[in-house]
Amino acid sequence: MIVTTHKPIQNFKRYLSEYQPQLEKALNSIKILESYDPNSEEFTDALAQLHVGATILESYSQGMIEAINNFTDQNYADKTE
Repeated sequence: MIVTTHKPIQNFKRYLSEYQPQLEKALNSIKILESYDPNSEEFTDALAQLHVGATILESYSQGMIEAINNFTDQNYADKTE
């Protein structure tokens, strides 16, 4: 039997690398929404992009929370042993 160890920090970094680009896209959309006329095409496009981004980030956020909790649990467990 082969046993592999997947450290919580590696899992956390993987989720972070996937989460960050989606978050940056959402933040860029928000900047556009704050500065453009609501009747403009740019505003409409940014709103659509933010909607997609929020949907994607929702699922990524669940994974991030789990990765953070696993990292924190493991990190504290190592310090108390």
